[in-house]
Amino acid sequence: MHRIVIAAALLVSTSLASAQDPAPPLDAAPAEPPARSAPTLPTPRETFGAIGRLIDQSISTVGAGVRGASETLGATTNAAGEIAKGVGDAAGTVARLPKTNIVSGHELCAAAPNGAPDCSGATVALCQSKGFQRGTGLDITSAYKCPAQMWREGRAPNPQECRDESFVSRAICQ
Repeated sequence: MHRIVIAAALLVSTSLASAQDPAPPLDAAPAEPPARSAPTLPTPRETFGAIGRLIDQSISTVGAGVRGASETLGATTNAAGEIAKGVGDAAGTVARLPKTNIVSGHELCAAAPNGAPDCSGATVALCQSKGFQRGTGLDITSAYKCPAQMWREGRAPNPQECRDESFVSRAICQ
């Protein structure tokens, strides 16, 4: 609606501007006063024709935008379908594993010679505690563990009293 009003205002102002005579130069004396004609306004047919063309252009622009959006939406829907298909295939593969279970627990990881946590033994121990033979770590949690007395006394953590501790909290067992 705003476009129509703006277009009509532009048409009226351009026709008024073209109907005005240019100002005479200041240094020359006018020989005779210019005859002023009344400015002519565009006819209703011209005004409505311009408004109609504006509406037609707006409709064609919106139509092109809708077609482009539908093409983009179709491509996105196809990609989402492919992802869902891949997720379904992966879920089927996990479901076909014999006697596969995800177990939860809290099994402390041993420290490797380089100081990093070695959680393979902790994973096997967690699986065996749940009645399985072997497994793979699914969720390993690390924490900075300090004595409770230090916290009660309000002291800051320090490396002499505190240590990094890792443990297996979930595993896939067979």
